[in-house]
Amino acid sequence: MKNILVKGSGDITDSQQFFDFVVEKAQSNYVVVICGGGTKISAALEKAGYAVEYDELGRRVTKTWEERIIMCDVLEHEERRLQDKFVGKGVTVVPPILYAGSALCPINGDDLVKAYDLGFDEIYVFTMKARIEKKKAVFQECPKVKIIGV
Repeated sequence: MKNILVKGSGDITDSQQFFDFVVEKAQSNYVVVICGGGTKISAALEKAGYAVEYDELGRRVTKTWEERIIMCDVLEHEERRLQDKFVGKGVTVVPPILYAGSALCPINGDDLVKAYDLGFDEIYVFTMKARIEKKKAVFQECPKVKIIGV
């Protein structure tokens, strides 16, 4: 049995290809899915009146507690939605949120994949086909990560 990590962009987690891949891997392995939600987070922040900004690495910049709460709400909703989808399939879903004491720290899902690298035998990152090259650049120093476009 292998430990397998699958990160799914929020834009592709409803695809049948993503679902089938995860369920197949879970038949004989321990599978953890990191749920994404970048597009939904940006929409929620804009709806709340916040300007969406990114740093030089393409990670969202947050400045206020309220922005972090919005991000976490979206990610936790995605976590629950996917967990419901995988009920009975042997899949664990986690949002990219860290806690340092009582500090709430939503983290870029790709950065969480990198942080979890040592604990998993296989790692897959599902993204939209148009983002494959960008993801390859993000994970260029992570040979274990395989990028899959949907």
